[in-house]
Amino acid sequence: MNETLQFDVSDFDEANEFYHAKGWTDGLPIIPPTPEKVARFLDAAGLEADSKIGYYNEREIPVYAEKLAINAVMAGCLPEYFPVVVAIVEAMLEHDFPTHVVNTSTGSFTIGFIVNGPIRHKLGMNFHGNMLGPGNRANSSIGRAVRLIQINTLASIAGAGGEPHEHGRPKLDRSMMGQPAKYAGYHIIENEEAFPSLLPVHVERGFAPEDSTITLMFTSGYNWICAHSEQTPDAWIDTMAHYIVGAGNLRPSGCAALLLPIENAALFANAGWTKADIREALYDGTRRSVAWLKREGWKVSFQRPRLEEVEPGDEENFMAVAGSASPDELFVVPCGGPAGSWPYYLQGMMNAVTRKIRTPS
Repeated sequence: MNETLQFDVSDFDEANEFYHAKGWTDGLPIIPPTPEKVARFLDAAGLEADSKIGYYNEREIPVYAEKLAINAVMAGCLPEYFPVVVAIVEAMLEHDFPTHVVNTSTGSFTIGFIVNGPIRHKLGMNFHGNMLGPGNRANSSIGRAVRLIQINTLASIAGAGGEPHEHGRPKLDRSMMGQPAKYAGYHIIENEEAFPSLLPVHVERGFAPEDSTITLMFTSGYNWICAHSEQTPDAWIDTMAHYIVGAGNLRPSGCAALLLPIENAALFANAGWTKADIREALYDGTRRSVAWLKREGWKVSFQRPRLEEVEPGDEENFMAVAGSASPDELFVVPCGGPAGSWPYYLQGMMNAVTRKIRTPS
């Protein structure tokens, strides 16, 4: 049953104190979700209040559009942002996406979402300098809305091990440390126009260029390196592969995202490389046998010890940057400011999910 309660408060300050006391915020001020504002958000996505978006199987929670709209208002979104929020949550609730791991693990996992298509311009999203940081309302508030939905709709309450809070809500987000990206995720907006030869993520995944999509992954965080002196594609790949291997980010399965600075994207595009070329070269440059990993002192998986004994078959089993049997799950995303060669590598877990963003005609 989709039941929504209403409360009367005297002003903005009282609303915020009330929401903080109830444990309904991320610790930052919110926009009070009045019925009128919530209705405008639902209308912007062409949804009714009781439209069912999906089902959170592990906690047996049906997820309705009105709940998402309430949290999107609270996060500071504009109504036109709401279809993006809905698409991200639809992806989170797909059977193959490990939302329950994100919500409950003692690891400090969070989500990352890649936005593609015309909606980037329609919403004024930032794919230039400081893309992952603050300063753009759409980037920041969409990511924050998803976190508030995790808190208030998917019951991912932080603070495990602390004193009971007056709101009495169980603390089911068991993240030991957390990370700043848990506030708004990694909001990754692709610069599709700078290098037409580097096909956008959604086109590579079978969507039309005019489609607007989100690609959702969950990640433990990023590695950030300097690649200013690498002036050929091969040298760049060699350096990036060296640092990825050195960080221990090799996996037998999963996904990853390479955020490619504009300087570096130009290096590859001008040399005639495609994204597939970049993926395959980086995959080959990081591919190591399980036997090599064990001998060199790396863990084969999170909860295994170092320096395990090499066993029969380990020489024939491999791990690599994309964390899969092929490089297909490595997303190459040109983005960021016009100057600087500081590539980011986000290590993903399990499978990524791409969803089309639907807006009313």
